Amino acid sequence: MLDYIRSILSLIFAISVMYLLLDCEIRYKKDRYLLGLYAVVVIGMNVFVLFHYGYVFFMKLYPLLVHLPVFLAFVFLSKFKPSKVFFVHWTLVAISTSFSLVGLVVSYFFDSSRVVINLVSYILYLPTWLVIYTHIRPTFLYMLRNTNKGWIAFSLIPLSYCVILYSYGRYNLDQVDIQRSAISAALLFSLAFSAYYLIFQFFRQTREQLILQDEQNVLISQVTAAQLHFQALEESQEKTVIYRHDMRHHLNLIDSYLADNNRAAAQKYIAEVERSIDDAKVEKYCSNYTVNLILYSYLTHAKNEDIKVETQIDLPEQNAVSDMDLCVVFGNVIENAINACKGITNSEERSLKILCKNKNNKLFIQITNSYEGNVEFADDMPVSIKENHGLGTKSIAAIAQKYGGVYSFTAVDGVFTTSIIL
Repeated sequence: MLDYIRSILSLIFAISVMYLLLDCEIRYKKDRYLLGLYAVVVIGMNVFVLFHYGYVFFMKLYPLLVHLPVFLAFVFLSKFKPSKVFFVHWTLVAISTSFSLVGLVVSYFFDSSRVVINLVSYILYLPTWLVIYTHIRPTFLYMLRNTNKGWIAFSLIPLSYCVILYSYGRYNLDQVDIQRSAISAALLFSLAFSAYYLIFQFFRQTREQLILQDEQNVLISQVTAAQLHFQALEESQEKTVIYRHDMRHHLNLIDSYLADNNRAAAQKYIAEVERSIDDAKVEKYCSNYTVNLILYSYLTHAKNEDIKVETQIDLPEQNAVSDMDLCVVFGNVIENAINACKGITNSEERSLKILCKNKNNKLFIQITNSYEGNVEFADDMPVSIKENHGLGTKSIAAIAQKYGGVYSFTAVDGVFTTSIIL
């Protein structure tokens, strides 16, 4: 009975952690029904094999009866590529089976008691789940979203580990010589733990490098935006001095038009003066000075590309989201939007709309732009074949994750929409 309980807890632990690490979400009722039907069929088949052929035979076929169906289910559920799901799946198989391995080592000091093996396994499930959720999941998700190569190579570590564990006794403790296997189990666990420690350190370093690269890009953008903004201020100030000097001449000419009772000419001239004054005005898009620099820089560029720009931005000076992260979000999305609009042949169809609202300490950002052609998606993320393109959307996903927010990218009928809640 204890072995049955351990097997069930191991399966529940592995499935729940995979669901967390792969950031799964079942959005549609149809998918829930299909998944439910799939689960009923798999469970029914497992129960049939267990009761007709016995526990020993069932455990021999465990990889085919349990591991394979779970993997296929998460390939269906997950937003990520099968290679990434494969690594996560075998990692969780390795972790869950390691509990029995640890129990095997501990039982060596208690007369190789089977009860001790199972009790150790029971004790380890909950704290391990909490450690993975609080400390490992953020880095893991970041790597899944931001790297696409090397996952098959990484998978060889947990796969080899699981094959060795399976060879010990086909997942059946009755076929394991506990006393003779304890030392080998301790060595195997130490090697696997060391390998995963190195993998996790690699993940952390890669994540830090990518974040530093993003921050460096933002700083460069901020400096460029500040230079452009200050240049615009200087030009505005110079024009203001000129207008002040020429104002007497403007008033005299308007007075002459009115003296001749030529109101149409006076009104036309006043309109021309107003347009000149408007051209000298430096646009202010929001109250946050740092973000306004970025917006001014990119939106000035957008207007120069004959892109129709509409903004409705409610962004105070102080926010729960850091200025650096806001600049990453706005900079990346608007830059991608401008590039997409530039590809539209008819300049009349180029449009960019920015909506930003702040409510209940949550920031809602929605940016839409027109585009031509097709937009390819992978793992629910837009992708590009151009070198170094597509990194911006991954940075946005990482920032949304950092603040416990959500994001989405959609492309429908020539309109690309980026929605973010932080």
